Amino acid sequence: MGVGFRRLFWIGAAALLGVAALISIIALLRGEFTETDGKILGTLGAAFLAGSSSLAGLALIDRRDLVPLGWAVAAAGGIGFVILTWQVWNEFDSENWSLDTVVAVVAGLMLATSRLLYRRFEWLYWTSAGLTVVTAVVYIWAIHADPDGDNWGKTLGTLGILTVLAWFLVPVIGHTSAATTERVVGRGPGRVEVELAEGETLVVRGG
Repeated sequence: MGVGFRRLFWIGAAALLGVAALISIIALLRGEFTETDGKILGTLGAAFLAGSSSLAGLALIDRRDLVPLGWAVAAAGGIGFVILTWQVWNEFDSENWSLDTVVAVVAGLMLATSRLLYRRFEWLYWTSAGLTVVTAVVYIWAIHADPDGDNWGKTLGTLGILTVLAWFLVPVIGHTSAATTERVVGRGPGRVEVELAEGETLVVRGG
């Protein structure tokens, strides 16, 4: 994630946590936790999840890397916030909408952040991305089909674990596979803001 978007993420996260803490303190002093308090906290949670997704998508666009994916993830975050906020304040009267939205936004967030953390082995990223998409589709299908039997629960759990594992392996293997590694920070034409880690050297290549 670019320096600007990373800073914006942490500022937004701090603001949301501050508001959540303030609401909790007021509820504690008041001696009761009201339904409205819960809805406000739910809205803040939706804002954090959807905002993280949108910022990750915008960071991809800023890097000029998989720009269509960046736009899709950023848009999904915005739409997801609207749907989740609507559901929070309507007491989840359409539960499937809420679950579908959470799955879609989380999948988009994983696709974008995995690409942002990607360093080496293009095939590993696409394997992780493919598994993420398949898992999201299966989860959404299961939400609506509600399949019976313990085997389905085991299958869904296994898919989820493998998806998260693949997501973690993208940056981990990229960082540890060789003493000298390369990472994509952007593609021209255009201006790219880069933050270098300790020991990194910026090399600009043509073509």
